[in-house]
Amino acid sequence: MARLPAVTREQLKPEEHEYFDSIVGTRGSIRGPYGVLLHSPKLAARVADTGAFVRYEFGIPENLKEIVIITTAKEMQSQYEFSAHARLARNAGVSDETIKAIANGTAPEGLEGDEHLLVSYVKELLQTHKVSDATYKSIVDRFGQQDTLHLAVLIGHYMLVAQVLLTMDVELGEGMVAEIPE
Repeated sequence: MARLPAVTREQLKPEEHEYFDSIVGTRGSIRGPYGVLLHSPKLAARVADTGAFVRYEFGIPENLKEIVIITTAKEMQSQYEFSAHARLARNAGVSDETIKAIANGTAPEGLEGDEHLLVSYVKELLQTHKVSDATYKSIVDRFGQQDTLHLAVLIGHYMLVAQVLLTMDVELGEGMVAEIPE
């Protein structure tokens, strides 16, 4: 059981309903980190706004965003986040082989092109806490300066989400399956 229970709309003050409704508007429901983040409604809304931008409003293909997200989740050991986004990655066309390689920690070996580049970048950043000039140049050459910035924020956003999920011990939702080996 999560350390903080999910907050329902009815538990919020009437003037805070807009935050709840805004999150539902971009995500369809309140689940995972947002249930606990709503213990601070303004914070939840700000996190959700950043998440909505990096998920839906910048130009790299959805499958590549999901590869970045699940690699971040793997590096953070966030089972909830990985499992939720593995499903989204599959829906966006990421192969089961790629998802399994990321989950098992063998990626970027066996991956090619953009998948190899992005998994290498995320792992370098999260394992060494820096990005080499060569990696930075490769990312900028492929995605441009602005989307390189967006990718950095995408990683940072999902690190924040992972920290909330891990700190609050949010369990896998109904129908979710653990995908990162223990």
